[in-house]
Amino acid sequence: MANSEHLQFFSDPQQWEAWRLRFPDLVPDLSASDVSSFDHLDGRKVQRVNWSEADLSYMDLRDANFDKGSFTHAFLNSAQLCNASFVFADMHHVDLSFGRCRRVNMSHTNLQEAWLVKAKMEYAQLRVADMRKACLRRADLRFADLQKAILAGARACEVVLVGANVAEADFTDVDLKGADIRRVNILETQSGNDLTRIHLSQTNLNELDLRGACMRDMDLRHVYFQRTDLRGADLRGANLTGAIFDQTMIAGALLDGAILDWDTITRSDDLLTLHTRLDGWWQVQPSQRWRDIQKWDNV
Repeated sequence: MANSEHLQFFSDPQQWEAWRLRFPDLVPDLSASDVSSFDHLDGRKVQRVNWSEADLSYMDLRDANFDKGSFTHAFLNSAQLCNASFVFADMHHVDLSFGRCRRVNMSHTNLQEAWLVKAKMEYAQLRVADMRKACLRRADLRFADLQKAILAGARACEVVLVGANVAEADFTDVDLKGADIRRVNILETQSGNDLTRIHLSQTNLNELDLRGACMRDMDLRHVYFQRTDLRGADLRGANLTGAIFDQTMIAGALLDGAILDWDTITRSDDLLTLHTRLDGWWQVQPSQRWRDIQKWDNV
């Protein structure tokens, strides 16, 4: 529970400021408190505060500096966090679902098992963030900086990663089913050319450079390969049922034992192109299909 004296100081911005200046090394304890009724911080300094299990949902926290704070099991769902900073914060199991986090800085932050469903995190700074087993379903991380971040075991179905920097990031056992990872150099992750530990079924791999990638025995059903470079890739034994090919480069690719709908594919000059419309959801145009993905309601 929150320290009642600390909470009383927080209720008055002027008292809070004076108190924090007087005791700069003290870590305020606002754990398990409900401060969401304040709506915003009114300029309060909130670095190094214990917010564990506190409720800050729906608050306007734009531009706030929460560096080195503790947010374990805290509620920040639907909060406005654009340009806020959480560097070196402990956000283990925090609820950030539906948060507006454009350009948020969470570098070196502990986000293990964080709940980030539908969070808007465009251009977020997530360098060296620990996001193991986080739930990122339908989160928008386009152009985010995930360099050296740890996402092992993360559930990232339908996540948008367009243009994200994933250099040296750990994507081991990340579930990217239905994700949009266009303009992402997925071969720059810690796994390098070995993509076998990443789940990619139904993923949009348009225009990616996957030359020499090892995708052996992978589940690649309904993956979209528009102008994707698969030259020299190892696809032996991969399940490519329902995959969409459009000017896909496959010179030198290993396809022994791969499951493809060859009756629907034209191979010419080492390019694969779909020539027969498939039954079901994958008939629709790519742009419409990915719009439809974002409309799914099940979390």
